[in-house]
Amino acid sequence: MQKRLADTLREQRHLADLGLAVSKINHDLRNILASAQMISDRLSTLPDPRVQRIAPMLLKSLDRALHYTQSVLAYGRAVEAKPNRRQVDLNQIVCDVRDLLSLGNEEAEIEFVNGVPPGFELSVDPEQIHRLLTNLCRNAVQALQSDEMEGVGIVRRLTIGVEPRKGDAASGEVLIYVEDTGPGLPTKARENLFQAFRGSARSGGTGLGLAIAAEIVEAHGGRIELEDAMPGLKVTMVFPASRSAA
Repeated sequence: MQKRLADTLREQRHLADLGLAVSKINHDLRNILASAQMISDRLSTLPDPRVQRIAPMLLKSLDRALHYTQSVLAYGRAVEAKPNRRQVDLNQIVCDVRDLLSLGNEEAEIEFVNGVPPGFELSVDPEQIHRLLTNLCRNAVQALQSDEMEGVGIVRRLTIGVEPRKGDAASGEVLIYVEDTGPGLPTKARENLFQAFRGSARSGGTGLGLAIAAEIVEAHGGRIELEDAMPGLKVTMVFPASRSAA
């Protein structure tokens, strides 16, 4: 009993130190982002057409980053806010994620496919669904850029799409998927799937991307699943369709 108590106290001290470290990093990061935002505001006044095209995306990304740092901790622990649902155009959100990750230009080595029909609407929190798709797409991009994808003629493709509702009209669902043609998920990562700091698919990763995705989907009353795409990986997110429309 004494040993268990000592281990518990040691773990609590470690978590307290970790929370303090995260708070300090969060504080300094907010200051850095605020400075970057001021510089970007000045940059957006330049007449160069390329700057005028890129600056709004940069400013939007900095705004989101500042929003995340403001809500990263609540009462000493990381939490996701309750979804603030809005009727959103999912196709437009996917386009924004594509532009954020620089996947929509001809020079990109990864093909990006937006399989969401124009005008497809979904009742979700717009910021959270953007964060969800961004995390999953970043994971896919890292997989598609890994050493295992080296070689002539290898297809590097990332797809976001939707599938028809399942079930009857009363219990129908909307399925959103993120699919890539990468090397797939290692066995070790599958054993700790959706667990922060344990479910990473690559060396040096934290596993936070999948953990954040799972928390956001569950907060919307949905569920998230992984399956092999042969080749690659497919992440499916099932949302209740009672407040959705195509």
